[in-house]
Order: sequence, then structure tokens, then C-alpha cells
Amino acid sequence: MAGRGASRLMLTMFTHNRCQLCVDAKEALHHVRKQVPFEITEVDIKKPGNEKWFDEYKYDVPVIHVNDEFLLWHRVNIDDTVQKLLEIQKSVK
Repeated sequence: MAGRGASRLMLTMFTHNRCQLCVDAKEALHHVRKQVPFEITEVDIKKPGNEKWFDEYKYDVPVIHVNDEFLLWHRVNIDDTVQKLLEIQKSVK
């Protein structure tokens, strides 16, 4: 994906600081990133200003969006996530 014409995948991970599934998801995403490069931003749903995300995801973190669209929640299966990201990458080229 390196190069100027490559499609960029922008992931957003909705999380909070007392979330073991989020820790597990970050580790899994580290392995995914070795196969499919992406940028990632974390949003702490418990921080002021993130009330919308808290209301939506308080029982479901981690939640991952890619390019502002829902991708997955709870657990990150490395192989499935790689496959989904590759499909998304192809569709945006």
C-alpha cells in the first residue's frame, strides 16, 4: 500500500481506560497492521465531549470504524479483519 496512489485506511477505535477487550484489540490490530497498513485514532468514550459515543457504545467497546464506517466490535479476529480491510481497500481505489 505504500505509495502515492494507495488508498488510506483510517481506523477509529472507541475505547475507555478500563477495558481489557480494548487492550486485546490493540494487540490484535498491531498484527493486522503488519499485513494491511492503516492509521488509527483512539476515542475515549468516557472523556468530556464524547457523550454521543458513550451513549452509543457504552456496553460494546471496543468498537472499530474504518473510514468513518462501522467495521467490528468486541473482539478482533486477525485473519477476518485483514480480509475485511483488504476488501475495503480495493473498493475505495
